[in-house]
Amino acid sequence: MPKGATSQNSRTPIPGKVEFHGPPPHPGDGTRRRRAPPPVMNVSPAQHRLWFLQQLDPGATEYNGCVAYELRGALDRRALRLAVSDLVDRHEALRTSFPAQRGVPRMDIAPPGGGVDIPVVDISDAEASLFVEERISTPFELAAGPPIRIWLLCLDRDRHVLVIVVHHILIDAWSIEIMAEELKVLYTAHSSGTPVRLPAPEAQYSDFAAWQRATLTREHVERELSFWRERLDGAPALLDLIADRPHQVDSSAAGEELLRPIPPDLVEQVRSLAVRYRRTMFVTALTALTALLSHVSGTDDIVLTVPVSGRSRAEFQSTVGFFVNTVPLRMDIPRGLPFDRIAERVSAATFDAMEHSSVPFDVLVSESRDRRGEGSTPLADIAFQLLHTGAGRTRWGGLEVAEWGGARQAVSRFALELHVLDRAPRAMDQALCYRTDRLLPGTARRLLDGYEGVLWAAAADPGAPLSELGSRAW
Repeated sequence: MPKGATSQNSRTPIPGKVEFHGPPPHPGDGTRRRRAPPPVMNVSPAQHRLWFLQQLDPGATEYNGCVAYELRGALDRRALRLAVSDLVDRHEALRTSFPAQRGVPRMDIAPPGGGVDIPVVDISDAEASLFVEERISTPFELAAGPPIRIWLLCLDRDRHVLVIVVHHILIDAWSIEIMAEELKVLYTAHSSGTPVRLPAPEAQYSDFAAWQRATLTREHVERELSFWRERLDGAPALLDLIADRPHQVDSSAAGEELLRPIPPDLVEQVRSLAVRYRRTMFVTALTALTALLSHVSGTDDIVLTVPVSGRSRAEFQSTVGFFVNTVPLRMDIPRGLPFDRIAERVSAATFDAMEHSSVPFDVLVSESRDRRGEGSTPLADIAFQLLHTGAGRTRWGGLEVAEWGGARQAVSRFALELHVLDRAPRAMDQALCYRTDRLLPGTARRLLDGYEGVLWAAAADPGAPLSELGSRAW
């Protein structure tokens, strides 16, 4: 993987200015056999990027996240503490801090068996939201210890909330699903006094970081960059949305989130639309956003970013860590095309981007700035994500467990982010995150209305041209 290069006077390295060395290991090397990593290891490029951003602004919290579960029933606190401790012992990523050596970050992995401190806080529902929001808004010192904090909020005798505030440098959305499933198994076993039946992880995140660094040879990266140079040549710097305020290079990350369920009847129709044209829900939902952006901005040339899981090898499927990469999608969307033809173009652009998704996003950003000059805008300021989140309720032994959404984080990493949360066959939510120095709340609500409007119009008449779909929705 790329290693952050430093100047002769050991200043903080610049993301994307990287060295590439060594051939990729034979599949399996450095993953299944190694179980005792040296205490300090190289970080992955994705981790390096987040570490660098934290050094630029030590008070930043936009990469803090919260995983919280409401626990209903007679809670066995000892079993919960053992379950969380076992989870942390199982995954090196949750025991990793990030000291710097000569301006370069390293992974410092604490040994297992250290236990986990879970303070218990007696608190009301109203106070719980404020408590968690304040903790999410407290920055981490990445070198001081693993950037993860855990609390157990006691709302009532049989109502608790397990709160995990963690920096994105440790986990991604896929990791959250792994953690939830393992906590379920671990708590159930400890609370019932039965043996824990979980296979040991096939690999750890440090294995992935070592494999990725070895794979990203200079030759490989140059081939990938050649594709992206051609793909992004002449792309618009920023989409000319109906921003209420002009773009600033030093834009603040302060943001808001609007969460709204998509009507069940519409969810059913959109799923039928995807099946009819043999498209995934990801492509179908992204096509609707692309159509809306094209109509609102008045341009056929759309660039936005999407996340890629980064877990191309089987042994990393059950590993907790920060694997996700970000890739830009550039789509040519003539407004005379109907929805189904737009979906073809979106699908093709997505496939091409996924085929060339191994280069870290910060390398693409650095390449873009090298060509356009310092102070230029990023590759795109709009992001899209579709997440499969499940139905939301499960059981950990005798507990009824659901995601707890009582706290929000008032930041946005992009000017505009649309997250479609796929929960059940007839249940989907849309969450719009936006920067408050770019959009006003009324504009954000109108964009949500417009997105839902495009879905309704496309489901009713997918053969209608984009210009007509946009007019019906906006």
